[in-house]
Amino acid sequence: MSDRGHWLFDAGGPQAGPPVDGLVFVKGFRSLKLSPDQYIIMEKAESYAAAAVFFGMGRNGATFPQAFIYDSDGPANDPAFGKLHRQLWSWGGVPLVYRRTPGLVQLFRCAHGPDFESPDGEPVCRPFKTLRQAAAIDAALKKNAAWWDAEMLRNGTLWDDPEACKGLLSSRKAAHKTLIDEIKALNDQLNEEGILPKPLRRKLLILSLLIAYLEARKALTPDDFRKHLKGADRFFQVLADGPALVSLLEALETRFNGNVFSLLDEDRERLRGSDQLVRFARLVEARQEKSGQLTLWQRYSFRDLPVELISHIYQLFVKDTDSSVYTPPFLVRLMLDEAMSWDRLDWLEQQEAVVLDTSCGSGVFLVEAYKRLVTHWRLRHDWKRPGIPLLKSLLKKVHGIDLEPGAVELAAFSLCLALCDALQPEEIRQSVKLFP
Repeated sequence: MSDRGHWLFDAGGPQAGPPVDGLVFVKGFRSLKLSPDQYIIMEKAESYAAAAVFFGMGRNGATFPQAFIYDSDGPANDPAFGKLHRQLWSWGGVPLVYRRTPGLVQLFRCAHGPDFESPDGEPVCRPFKTLRQAAAIDAALKKNAAWWDAEMLRNGTLWDDPEACKGLLSSRKAAHKTLIDEIKALNDQLNEEGILPKPLRRKLLILSLLIAYLEARKALTPDDFRKHLKGADRFFQVLADGPALVSLLEALETRFNGNVFSLLDEDRERLRGSDQLVRFARLVEARQEKSGQLTLWQRYSFRDLPVELISHIYQLFVKDTDSSVYTPPFLVRLMLDEAMSWDRLDWLEQQEAVVLDTSCGSGVFLVEAYKRLVTHWRLRHDWKRPGIPLLKSLLKKVHGIDLEPGAVELAAFSLCLALCDALQPEEIRQSVKLFP
């Protein structure tokens, strides 16, 4: 059989060998000769219980993940896979997901709109396209080869097909863009209503994102909220109560350190006596997407969102938006592939050098640089996971400067999130003064 589409039905697992070039099975991947970038993606695929990853080859010879492949005996409309699709869409690390069941292959989009949404807010399993038997592949390839063609996945020409891009990609509907747009809209609404002074309002909005991330990763539990407000088991209940909110933030600052949760004295007093927090909490918690169906916190899986996304909320903090520049993640990775190659990192380590961004903005380059330092250490230590002391020492090798105080605050905040992202939830829960 041709491997152009039949590989989706014929893949027999790592023992049988990959049916096409570019397909790497999760089982046994640690014994393979992979690049550091591939290894990290395979770990991610393992954490999401995927069976395999399909890697494409870029024009510069670098590989990049095109799709996760799942094997399933469950029903075609399995709601559990709808929840997994929501996680993968929020993460945004691969544009495509294939789910194989006996006689059936489903295609899911992860760089387009949220196909998993339903009116009641519960994710549903809703594939973009489906092939019901191997024989249907030939007809599908004649109609539009891009969706199932292994060769087009491997060489990247899939994305040269206008029809494929129209159906599978959307810069406006993908998770990261819609989240940033909705946070901007929420910030504008808060500005219009004049709830709380502007700097404090922004601070609370960003802290809400951080606490939502820690809560979703179970690094914060209902007990952490009940200590400050009787009967509370969620952050938004505490957010609406001034004295409880101040008490929670003080406890988190003592626990985590780093001035991340700290407040100015006048802000603490303002929050304790504020009658606006109920309205603030209601707006933040109940902010609905433009579809009107889901709130921010229902649509996105905050534990799966990449930490560098926080850095892209730069526009909320700058005074002169004409001088701020949004740097796309792919451009960050491209530049750091040149400036911080793995061999170059060996030299930097030998020289005990540091990474400096003299106009760091919200820290998007610094976050990626820190992640590369962590990956480099793991690469040179048989992929062991570093502990907290080593992660904090690596953080000392990352420095940034900026004229805008809000950007500096956000850069430090983003780096603290990157530190959390390298740890397991129980490590975060058990830590003391985690942030430097």
